[in-house]
Amino acid sequence: MNDPVAAYFEKLPQIHKRQFEQKASGASFNFRKRLTLTCELAGASAGRLLDCGAGTGEITCALLKSGRFSHATIVDISSAMLQSAKELLSSQITNTELEFVHSDVFNFKPPDSAFDLILCLGLIAHVGRLETLLSHLKSILTPGGRIILQTTLTDHAGTRIVRALTTRRELVQRGYRISWFSQRDIADACCAAGLLILEMRRHGLGIPFGDRFWPWANFQLETRLQEWASRHGADAIYLLERN
Repeated sequence: MNDPVAAYFEKLPQIHKRQFEQKASGASFNFRKRLTLTCELAGASAGRLLDCGAGTGEITCALLKSGRFSHATIVDISSAMLQSAKELLSSQITNTELEFVHSDVFNFKPPDSAFDLILCLGLIAHVGRLETLLSHLKSILTPGGRIILQTTLTDHAGTRIVRALTTRRELVQRGYRISWFSQRDIADACCAAGLLILEMRRHGLGIPFGDRFWPWANFQLETRLQEWASRHGADAIYLLERN
């Protein structure tokens, strides 16, 4: 397998699935928070859904259980992650036409249709090229279609500490560099791609290496300080619309 992103995620389905389980860690808390916020931001969308980095499918599954989407296309560059998502969705979703595509999102182009909602969660850190990606996603949106975009923000001090201490090690472990973005980076890329930011939700205390030192305490802090994190959190989820 030549693509380092695909090769890295081939090893992660079981680890990724466990992040959505009810256990006391900051990571699991924030994966479940991402699911909750995504469902809230998607509340006005219906029709055709694209998840362009679906992972193991938990967030897609939660959205499809609303019954608002008649068709869902699930794309992932990792065949192992895509298979895991397929198993979950095929077993739990019965009222939506499902399509599974093993592809790099930059190479994915539906032949004769567009999407009312596109999910782009946990993706841009691994692919970078944000303006190019957003322009591509806009080209397959319906008029009035929306994108939900997630990122970790370099505006947050904890993020900057993690980036400084892990960049070299991450490159060795993954075989590629993680891409980091600020609020200004996101705003500029959206403007260049012709996308309007309708809403932004923040979450996650972003305590550097909190789970490594004491997962239970990190979970307790995340739980109790959600209001603070909603204003100053390390992670952000954006709702975008064609301008």
